[in-house]
Amino acid sequence: MTRAMHLRLVLTTEADQHRAEALADQLIKRRLAACVSLTSVCSRYRWQGVIERSEEVQLLIKTSDQRLDDLLAALTDLHSYDTPEILHWSAQAEPAYAAWAQEMISSDAASSAQEATPGNAPPAG
Repeated sequence: MTRAMHLRLVLTTEADQHRAEALADQLIKRRLAACVSLTSVCSRYRWQGVIERSEEVQLLIKTSDQRLDDLLAALTDLHSYDTPEILHWSAQAEPAYAAWAQEMISSDAASSAQEATPGNAPPAG
């Protein structure tokens, strides 16, 4: 049986689909994220003494330990919120997906036209 490999997951939200997609694209373009999954969510929270309700887009970002600090710095710089939600934790990934993710965030990876995915099909999230 093959052993799972270590990746990092980072969670944040953005105000709308357009901003979420732009942020995801920048993180992938900079090779800080291998993949970003976007999901519409309804958030409830207290802000400046008032309970708020917001329709947002949640981003689940997959990266490595080596790229985590750069990713967090980029999120702080690029995010549209003054105080963005940024949570991160370790995760275990199956070897094929982890190897693909590591290749996607490696600074010396091949151009996107030559990038391979596990099983020659796009990975699912």
